Amino acid sequence: MWSWLQFVVSTVLPVAGRELLHWLYEWQVLVAGILAILAARIWGRSVVRAARYAALSAGAEPAVAQRSAAAAVVPFGSAKPKARKPEMQDHVFALREQIRLTLGRMPCTDDVLSAERLALCRKIAGMKLGELPKGAPKTMVQSYEVLRSGLSALGALRETDTCRRAWEALVRVNSDARELEKPEAAPAARRA
Repeated sequence: MWSWLQFVVSTVLPVAGRELLHWLYEWQVLVAGILAILAARIWGRSVVRAARYAALSAGAEPAVAQRSAAAAVVPFGSAKPKARKPEMQDHVFALREQIRLTLGRMPCTDDVLSAERLALCRKIAGMKLGELPKGAPKTMVQSYEVLRSGLSALGALRETDTCRRAWEALVRVNSDARELEKPEAAPAARRA
């Protein structure tokens, strides 16, 4: 067993490494092209997502933000599409995006909330949810009310509260918003 392992490490791996490097050298243009295409795809998706998020957090209508990010060039003479009223799902999506960004900036520690972090929490608590669609199922209405109460609890945070408490409130609101995004699911059970 030991001699086989020595053979693999001392003989096979160096030869395989040399062959791999030789192959990469021969095909470097193809490998670089594939990597450039992958990088462009990832970058393009992040630009579209950032434009959508920026438009939603600035209060612009989501349909306009998606169209402007996805189709930057409009053919000459074509009519501009009519903007639609943002739906509740668009508002919930923007809310969850803002919560994820805030959770990334806030540690889950017992430190006292800074003014900046408290302002972020209050900004989230003040975000619009939109209106429920007409004839919404009872579970959706319940989830909506649970989310509204979670947002008001988040808005009630004080300067003396800890980052951990704010973090847990943000996670709770995110979970409630996720439940609202899938109306066929039961409403989130209220956590203590």
